[in-house]
Amino acid sequence: MAKIVNISEIHPTLGFTEFDILEKYRKSFNESELGKLHSVFPFECMAKAAGLSDRRLGRRNRFSPSAK
Repeated sequence: MAKIVNISEIHPTLGFTEFDILEKYRKSFNESELGKLHSVFPFECMAKAAGLSDRRLGRRNRFSPSAK
């Protein structure tokens, strides 16, 4: 049994890349019910109206204002 020394040796034989997977994920998300709701609601405007900001003193936020 041969050992694989470096993944770059077999990389050209793989039929997909991480960009293909990400593109398929985004496409399936936009077609899902959650993706349809996400495209309908103006989360950025709602975050600004609620007074949530991205910049403030203290620890770095884990979520953007629209995700809060």
